[in-house]
Amino acid sequence: MERAAMAASKQQMASAFSSLARKSPVAAVVVALALVLALLGSWIWSSVQPVDSASAGSSSSAPSLSSVAAFDGALEEAVVTHVTDGDTIKARLPDGTVNYVRLVGIDTPESVAEDQSRNCEEGVIASNYTKSLVSVGQIIWLQRDVSETDRYGRWLRYVWLEKPDDPTSKDEIASKMLNAILVREGYAQVKHYSPDTTLYNFFKTLGDEAIAEGKGVTRKWA
Repeated sequence: MERAAMAASKQQMASAFSSLARKSPVAAVVVALALVLALLGSWIWSSVQPVDSASAGSSSSAPSLSSVAAFDGALEEAVVTHVTDGDTIKARLPDGTVNYVRLVGIDTPESVAEDQSRNCEEGVIASNYTKSLVSVGQIIWLQRDVSETDRYGRWLRYVWLEKPDDPTSKDEIASKMLNAILVREGYAQVKHYSPDTTLYNFFKTLGDEAIAEGKGVTRKWA
């Protein structure tokens, strides 16, 4: 019955529209445009209605790190093959690749520069301190910040003396990462080498404390 009623209603509307078109074509056009706009408005309204969050599911943003590092780069195991000076070592990867490793974010005084005038007592002291922490055959873990190598082709890395449970932990960075230990104990100066600056602020805090306490060879740059 409903379908028959709807069909009859449509026929009546069509007949009325045809009659209107014969009597006033302009009025018929206006009515037709009004119907089109009404249908279009109804479609737009339905498409912009808010989706029920319960049915669509909620999206949660990634939690911000409560610790110092904004990165969690993969740790790569390596074996030390040589200790050059305070901030440079040489290491071998499991695949046999060997290269120099420049500790990122820090700089120690020179001790083995070709230009002898750049070498200094503080550089020798810093180099000896690094050698007291790192030795040939020792297993270390390398972690990259942004850059792969420097202009000399050396790997730019954070060097972990112990594998951390959480590489973003301030305590673990300060106690297990060679870069941080050298700064904390006053044997390395903090450097802002862009773009590898993830730990710069934390290193700066450690470095300022070392200077205030007169640790290591901080007299060289304090």
